[in-house]
Parts: sequence; structure tokens; C-alpha cells
Amino acid sequence: MSLEHVIGVTISGLTVGMIYALIALGYTMVYGVLKFINFAHGEVFTIGGYVAATTMLTLGVSDSMPAITLLGCVLLSILTAILVPVVIGFLIERIAYRPLRGRSRIIPLLSAIGVSIILQQMIIIVFGPAPITMPTLAMNVASVDLFGVRVRVLALVIIVVSLALMGALSYLVRSTRIGKAMRATSQDMEAAEMMGIDTNKTIAFTFIVGSALAGIGGLLVVMYYGSLKYDAGFVYGLKAFTSAVLGGIGNIPGAVVGAIVLGMAETYGVSVDLGFLAWFAVAGLLLGLYVQMVRVPRRRLEHIAEEKRTPAYEKSLTDVYRLTPYSAVKTLMGQRTDALLSVSARHAMRLMAGNIFLGVTAAVMFANATTRINTRWQPVITFVVLMVILMFRPSGILGEHVTEKV
Repeated sequence: MSLEHVIGVTISGLTVGMIYALIALGYTMVYGVLKFINFAHGEVFTIGGYVAATTMLTLGVSDSMPAITLLGCVLLSILTAILVPVVIGFLIERIAYRPLRGRSRIIPLLSAIGVSIILQQMIIIVFGPAPITMPTLAMNVASVDLFGVRVRVLALVIIVVSLALMGALSYLVRSTRIGKAMRATSQDMEAAEMMGIDTNKTIAFTFIVGSALAGIGGLLVVMYYGSLKYDAGFVYGLKAFTSAVLGGIGNIPGAVVGAIVLGMAETYGVSVDLGFLAWFAVAGLLLGLYVQMVRVPRRRLEHIAEEKRTPAYEKSLTDVYRLTPYSAVKTLMGQRTDALLSVSARHAMRLMAGNIFLGVTAAVMFANATTRINTRWQPVITFVVLMVILMFRPSGILGEHVTEKV
């Protein structure tokens, strides 16, 4: 495979991954604050794309427009793609979720599914069942030469804009007053209320930010692909949620990393031969064997040693020495060691299953080295990537990072 092909596929994977990341951030922010999955988030993304395309079509964007008028139409389209999802996200939180806060987790979950169905039907009623199409001019099919590869300008714009938005979100969460309120609410809602934080406003703001990012994602998708269907939110929402889980649900950097991994996996999965992909499976297998044979035993034995060096543990042993014969002490230490090693054994079995899966996958790929996967199998690639990563790291690639959780 040529270097030019690798560069082209990589840029396509980054473009797709950045779109997934914009949607995934909404999932991970809401989960970080409420420990709740907003399954209506995908439909908010779809509405953003529909509103943007409808604005363009209504304004009659064409080549004959003066440059300043065309710029105004584009800015108005972007504005509507943000504002309409923001209003819908705010209303969803206020009407469908806030009254159910504090109830059993299954109740808000059912409410989210109901809201998703209602929004999807509203899209059909308002815009019709046919896919919405973006004017050709707005799709910007222009391309530039990058390391000998023709790349769409819009793809580079998507990557740059997405990175800028993620940087702004990171600054918002880390350095602003509302960001600190979001983190405090995420860690302990009751304590945050006792400190004077208005948690209702904080949660509403979280939904507003997530909905704005989803609306921008919908705008970028309809501009990049040229059309959007009323049920696209289900597929994109599922992949974005998968990205959030891959990176570590509730972790903002994790959502971005998970989205990039998923976008690259999907793009490479349908763009290169299985023989090339097999080497990734081999690399994953070698990494899994290293973790299973070196990292896990070393960390478990270090943990056992630390447990036996603590003052509390030594005191308990002293007390047992005074009251029981030596055999009881040996039994106590053996039970503690066995309990710790049993955890290691369960972990090792999970790693072994992952290694066996990767080994079989690599063998099958090498046996069909010249075959390429059909694009219809992209959802399968999504599932396989999720399964393999969670086998090795159930908490996600970056796990759950408290200071970044929102």
C-alpha cells in the first residue's frame, strides 16, 4: 500500500473521528454530571443538520450571489444549526429529565428513548421522510494537494474546527466558573448544592453545550456528505456513544480519543486489504500477551506486598499471633493471597479471551490477505473494536478521570 493511500485514508479517518467526537462529547458530559445516557442526543444532531440545510435551501444559495451575501447565508446557517439544537436540548432537560431526577435510573432511560422517538417523528412531520440535501455550493468540493494527495478542503476544515471546539470545551471545563461548577456537580451534587452551586442551571448548561456541539456535528456531516436522513441520528448517536465508552464514559479527553480510534478503525477497515489489517491484530496480540504475562502478575504481586507492609495488616497479624497458633496466621495470609490472586486470575482469563480472539482474527485475515471489507460491514467493525478494547480495559482507553469528568 502506497504512502499516498495511507495519508488519504488517515485524513478520512480523522475527519470521521472528529465528527463522532463532537457528538460523543454530549454523551460523556451528560453522563459525567447525571450518570445518565441521553439517548435523544442523536436526534438533536440530526435536527442540527436538517436546520442548516433547510436554511441554505430557503435562502437560495447559488454561485450568482455576491461574496458578502453568500458569507452571510453561511453564517446564518451555522447560527441556526447551533441555536435550534440548543433550544431543543434545553427543553429536553427541563421537561423530560428534570422532573424525573432522583428516581430509579430506568425511568429517565425510558423517557430518553421516548423523547428520541418523538423527535424523529417530528423531523418527518416538519421536513418530510425524504433525505435533506445540501446545496452543492455549500458542500465545498474544492481540494488541495497535501503530501501528494488530493484532500478536500472541507475535511481539513472539519478537523481544524473540531479541534478548536474541543480546546475551547477543555478550557471551559478547566478554567471557568461554570466549568468548576460542572465538575463539582459531577463529583457530588449534594455537596455542590451545599456550597451554593445552582445544580439545575449547571445541568441545563451541560445540555446546552452538548446540544450545540451536536448541532455543529450535524452541520458538518450534511456539508461533508451532501445529504442527511431523518434516522441518521440513531446510527451516528450509537457510534458516538461507542466512542464515549471506548475512551471512558464521563471522560472528555477519553471521548475524543475513543472517537478518533473508532473513526480510524472504520476507515482503515474498509479501505485497505485484510493482510494489512492483520498486522494491527498481531500488534494487539503482542501487547495483550505482554500485559497478561508481565504487567498483571507484577502489579498483583506488588499489591500483595504492599498489603502485607501496612501497619493495620501487621497489627492484625500481631493480634492473631497472640490469640491463635501459627497455623491460623498462615491460613489468614493464604486466604488473603488467594483472594488477591483470584482477582488476577479473572483478569487473566479476560485477557486470554481477548488474545485468542486477536490471534484467530489475525490468522483469518492473513488467509484472506487480498480481500477488502465491504462498507456495509462498518457497524461490525465498530462492535469488534469496542469488544476488543473493553476486554483488555473495561473502563475504556483513558478510564474515568475525576478532574476531567463533567
